[in-house]
Formats: sequence, C-alpha cells, structure tokens
Amino acid sequence: MQYYQWRATTNYKSDTTLSYGVTPSIQSSWQNANPGTLSGSWTFWFRDANVPTSPGVYTDANSSRAALSVSQTWTASINDNNYLTITVSTKLNNIVRDDIRGSNTNTPGRDITIYREQGGSAVLSVRDESLAVAHVIWSGPQTLPSYTITIAPGQNMEKSSLYLHNQSIGWPSYDDIWFGVQFRNPLPADYRPGQILDNDNIWQSHNRPTGADNIYTGSEWRTMRTQDGGTGQNNPPLIRNASGWRNQRKIGANRQ
Repeated sequence: MQYYQWRATTNYKSDTTLSYGVTPSIQSSWQNANPGTLSGSWTFWFRDANVPTSPGVYTDANSSRAALSVSQTWTASINDNNYLTITVSTKLNNIVRDDIRGSNTNTPGRDITIYREQGGSAVLSVRDESLAVAHVIWSGPQTLPSYTITIAPGQNMEKSSLYLHNQSIGWPSYDDIWFGVQFRNPLPADYRPGQILDNDNIWQSHNRPTGADNIYTGSEWRTMRTQDGGTGQNNPPLIRNASGWRNQRKIGANRQ
C-alpha cells in the first residue's frame, strides 16, 4: 500500500533560545497515512521576550507566549510514479498572547505576518504592541483558499503548510517559523514493473511486498527496477509504445 507521512510541528529559526512548539504535541513526530482525507486542530506557539535575564540573553523566564489556533483538512493522493499530491484547507481561528512570565515590557511590539509559504503573498498581517499583557491579538476566524502541493518521490523533502515572520518593531530581531501540518514523501522514485497471474486468476503487481521482478545475470538473481513508466527511457525493462521504447509501467493489482 502506498503511503505518505505528516506531522503537526513548529520549525523555528531565531537569534534567541526561546521556546516554541505545538499543543497537543502527540502528532509532532512523523505519522504514516494512506491516501485519503484527514483533519485536525492545533495550537502552534512561540515565546517573545523584551527584557534579558542577563546582558544580551533572552529566556523564557521573562517572556510571553504567542499562540495561534489553526484547523486544517487535507486530501492526499499518490500516482503510479509515487508522486504525492496534497490539497490543503486551513482555517486560522485566532491569535492570543498568554502565559506571561517574569518581567517584560510591551515595547518593542511585534509585526506578525503569515504566509502559505516563504516567499509567497501574505494571508494575514497583525501588529501586537502589548507583549506584557495577556490579550487577544487577532480574533478571527479566517478561512484561507485551499491550495495544492506536490512532492516527488525519493527527495525526502519536508514541506510545511504555513510560514510566519515575527518581526520586532523598529529592531532587526526576528523569528522565522514554519508551522501547520508538514508533509514528507518517503516512497522511492523507482519500482518493480510488470505483473504476474496468480492461482486465483488475478494479475498481481510485481511491486508489492510479496512480489518479485528478477532477472538472472548468469551468477545471481537481481531485481529489475525502473521509473517514469510510459515516458522515461533507457532504464530497462522497456516496452514499445506509440512514442518508441519506454520504461515499463507499474501495473497489476495491489501495487504499491
């Protein structure tokens, strides 16, 4: 069975050592999932500090927390060449400032800008000038237009669904935060092509845990693997179609 991986996490780039995370954190490690539709709601958070605990050192002891409530639904599909395509729908519920700790000041405030991806257009921009007070930064909700991402097999690339820039007003200090549901395609770029007829008169794919597509080299049996069936070239086994000799496709029942 083809599968992909997802997790609800917060990746953080900053010039401080302040804490960040997601609640609940039970799904912050990679989860295996089959193609289909899933959904969830989480609070992604990070801490801000204006008062150092020692010269140039900012810690959680003097800080407040910015928390973003987010609900997401996504539908995943995987084609026969193991390309993962995911359509994501997102609702930003609210942003609050809470968990005030120690001594802090309201200024400098923060400009919080949310994007669907780094380098894209902003979907929400708010200014918070009360870092030392618990309050609602933005009340929401706002439903973002759905969008689709594709992750090729064999890349092991991690793709976050949202990106946030947290800029100190009037200062160069900032945080870059990748949050929301994150996706990864662990499937290989290649596969075992072809099929075989079993005892139940079903053509079963070679590309399954109990399948095989081997060739004898004269000294040993080796597995035949290829990729980009029907379009790729020069990666045998080949089959001739209207465009010429092309890599064989992944076919048959129960293919992965």
